[in-house]
Amino acid sequence: MGYLQPLGTPFAAALVLALVLTPAFRALARPLGYLDRPNPRKPHTRPTPLLGGAAILVAFAAAVLARGDVRRDLWGILAGATVVFALGLIDDRRGMHPGVKLAGQATAAVLVISSGIRVTFLGDGPAGYAFTLVWIVGITNAFNLLDNMDGLSAGVGAISAAGFAVLASRYVLLGWEQHPTAIAAAALAGACVGFLPYNLGGASIFMGDAGSMPLGLILASLAAFGSWRSPALPTSLAIPVLILAYPIFDTTLVTICRWRDGRPISQGGTDHSSHRLVNLGLGRTEVVILIYLFAAGNALTAFLVSSATIRLSLLALAMSAIILLVFGMILRRAPIGPRGD
Repeated sequence: MGYLQPLGTPFAAALVLALVLTPAFRALARPLGYLDRPNPRKPHTRPTPLLGGAAILVAFAAAVLARGDVRRDLWGILAGATVVFALGLIDDRRGMHPGVKLAGQATAAVLVISSGIRVTFLGDGPAGYAFTLVWIVGITNAFNLLDNMDGLSAGVGAISAAGFAVLASRYVLLGWEQHPTAIAAAALAGACVGFLPYNLGGASIFMGDAGSMPLGLILASLAAFGSWRSPALPTSLAIPVLILAYPIFDTTLVTICRWRDGRPISQGGTDHSSHRLVNLGLGRTEVVILIYLFAAGNALTAFLVSSATIRLSLLALAMSAIILLVFGMILRRAPIGPRGD
């Protein structure tokens, strides 16, 4: 386990910074007008500050930049995250048309890709760039949608980032990109963990779109940046999908259900898997813990896939797929609350 030692410094630095910065941005949010005001579909009963995402992004960036000699690709990730952070600030303050937001997310993804980050399994042609663009925009939106309950998006982000950090560090000799992937992922995990004490159980601050979108973009970029070794190409490709399985699952469930109901996919509502679990009788804290366990279980499956033989890897993937399918079938029939923006 000595390969985990380099992860300690960026993780701890980002964690401490987020712990210190979050109250500072919370104090700034009210005079700047960054408040999430109550409405019938939201559980909080008083205006809550929205600048938690700033604390996460600044803590992450500082921990990465403090190491010096930052590669061009990491600058690309930071540039893309800054673009969607700015989009989120505008959206959190006065709203934004979904088309404008999507265009901004695509611009941020292009910045990441232009720095040299892309998937490699499709070769050097346009297909690889197109897939990377769709992947980054998709995961960015998945985390944006996932931010619907106290501590949910930050906690799943921390688990996902930790999964990427451990796997990238484990195979640091596999490729030159593994080391910066591991360091950046560890820093992101630390920033999310440092933010969580202020966001769990009666949150005093939310990350807002200015936090959830950069979180998704960074994780998507790190997934495309790293090399994920396993016995065969299909299982190697499955590793980042497994680590990000829960946000992908939740977004897919919501998209399918809204499409079948004839509703705009970009329209908000209380039809996410977390809301459905609450409507099945679980408490909000229980739901968040259950989803954490679900995300951690998929990250452990990814670790198994990276280590086992091809037969065991395929068995682990099949079991994970079956669990997701059954979970989705149950949640699809769960009652949903009032639909809203």
